[in-house]
Amino acid sequence: MDGVIVYYPFHSYTNKVENVTSGLLASGENNPLRHLLLFLGVGVLVFATSLLGILTRPEGMLAVLWPANSVFVAFLIRLPIVNNPVGWIMAFVGYVLADLLTGNDLTTSVSLAVTNMVGVGAAICVLRHFCKQPRTLQRPYSLYLGLGAAAAALSAGCFALIYGLIFADPDPVRTATYWVVTEFANYVVILPFTMTVARVPVILGGVQKAVHALRDNWKAAWHGLPAVSLLASICMADLVGGPGAIVFPVPALLWCALTYRFNQIAFLMIVMSVLVMVNLEHDLLMSLPEDADPMLSIMSTRIGIAMLVIGPLTVASIDQLRSELLGRLEHAAKHDFLTGVLMRGAFLEQGQSRIDSAVSKKDAFAVLVMDLDRFKTINDTHGHAVGDSLLTEVARVIRDSLRTDDLVARLGGEEFAVLASGISSAEAECLANTICEKVAALRVPVPNAAEVCTTISIGMLHRQGEEHAMLDDLINEADRAMYKAKETGRNRIVVG
Repeated sequence: MDGVIVYYPFHSYTNKVENVTSGLLASGENNPLRHLLLFLGVGVLVFATSLLGILTRPEGMLAVLWPANSVFVAFLIRLPIVNNPVGWIMAFVGYVLADLLTGNDLTTSVSLAVTNMVGVGAAICVLRHFCKQPRTLQRPYSLYLGLGAAAAALSAGCFALIYGLIFADPDPVRTATYWVVTEFANYVVILPFTMTVARVPVILGGVQKAVHALRDNWKAAWHGLPAVSLLASICMADLVGGPGAIVFPVPALLWCALTYRFNQIAFLMIVMSVLVMVNLEHDLLMSLPEDADPMLSIMSTRIGIAMLVIGPLTVASIDQLRSELLGRLEHAAKHDFLTGVLMRGAFLEQGQSRIDSAVSKKDAFAVLVMDLDRFKTINDTHGHAVGDSLLTEVARVIRDSLRTDDLVARLGGEEFAVLASGISSAEAECLANTICEKVAALRVPVPNAAEVCTTISIGMLHRQGEEHAMLDDLINEADRAMYKAKETGRNRIVVG
């Protein structure tokens, strides 16, 4: 078991989660009431999920589904503020109360709670250790949730063995093995979901976005076909039955893994696993001969479901990692490394598409070409490092002056271009004036010297979108207007 390593995009999700939770707690990090609510939340959540797990427990066996441990691990990772003795005590109380309310004696309840918490502690140690490592393509340490699941299962199994020896279990090794298999299956199935599930407002926002997409374009419904095929395959497995039914969902799972985001896949995995696990184990227990030992068959089923989940999750995580790398590569290919704005080629491609759309809608648009004044003198006097800092600051000022949908690019050297669509002539001139004023007010510190400042000359074109135009031609025309601005005194705007 401890040799199984599953590559989950844990690092990227926990970064997002920590951003959310840090914002949630920022206003009350020293608020005792907020801390009290969080600690109570740990106990209540562990208690509720333990009760849910106990309801799936066949007589004389461990629960089919045990979400409490995975939920507790996710709680401690995503909200580190509760990872202290008080949080652990509240969780312990939750575990024990759930068992006491369902008929177990105090000794058994405490023993089960301690075993569960040992597994949780092992998972936390492994995950926190690997999350400190940088994520790389060759060795993605921060993606080893599977290793955390194996460590938790083995640790809990060791304690189960100790308890079996203390309380004279007839076969403590078999009991411990059964515990390891069940824990591993539950962690593999549930932990990816609990680690990546978003807050309720985010989920509702996603549902609302999906509804709007369906309303605007019915073809978006095709995006749901992989999930529908998964549901159909689960129904088929239930109807057909037999030893091969467990692999019926595999093609649909792989289709889902290549279509949906990782957190969506994690949700589908937990739904599929619960349905398959409950149905298969129920049918298995009903069909076994009276003298047969059900434990080995149950262990085989749970290992099979764990392996069934690992494959699609691995595919989904690798596909997401590949998409992220391709996204970063595409961004690097289209954006200037120094200023972060678009490069000329990407600007021409995206800008021409914007212009074509504006012409089809008869929308007005403006093209601005701008060049820093006396930039060569600054470079020669203060060095290229100061010149680079000045370019970076000017690009920031231009970006801050634009609307969200406007495009800005560095055409080369100290020359920039802007495309703004859906804008009137007066608004375009106001935008150009704003950029001139902000650049003129800009000051860049220079080591061992006074601050450096500059101005900018702008050539502007405004079109009503009544006829087709090529962006390259418009840039050339605006460029000529910009040189007229330089010839007539710099730090001004000339409309072409």
